[in-house]
Amino acid sequence: MTSTLLKTPSTELQLLAWSRQLQAVRFNEYTALGYLNNAVHKVHSAQTADYSLALRMRASCDGIFSVFLGMLYLHGLRPSGKEGYRALVIQLGSEMLQLTAAERDKITHASAMLQLVTSESPAPLDASLAHSMLALGQRTLVQARQVYPDWFL
Repeated sequence: MTSTLLKTPSTELQLLAWSRQLQAVRFNEYTALGYLNNAVHKVHSAQTADYSLALRMRASCDGIFSVFLGMLYLHGLRPSGKEGYRALVIQLGSEMLQLTAAERDKITHASAMLQLVTSESPAPLDASLAHSMLALGQRTLVQARQVYPDWFL
């Protein structure tokens, strides 16, 4: 049975696979839906006031990243794990969802900030950035629903 979710990779994605920044994976719908389920759960969890702002920001960032990974997976690809793969996934996901450069940069900055917040020498949390990420998590899901409607059925 052929999946209706599996998409043909764009020329850009094929080139990234050829250069080994992305690698082909065996596709199954269950895993594709798992990425979406994780993203929806994380983004919705980020909206609850029961958690600290730092945890909510983490949940939103994780949800956004799960959407981006899932979108690559819908093309039968995943990052190879080389240095800089998170930035590559954020770049590609942002382009696929037609997010603005400012939104992409905010996601990249938030991802880097979370690395610092959770490291041995934590940096203070930027509350403005955290609130922006909560809204961006919702926007990412809305955009993903428009670009990949079959994924949400």
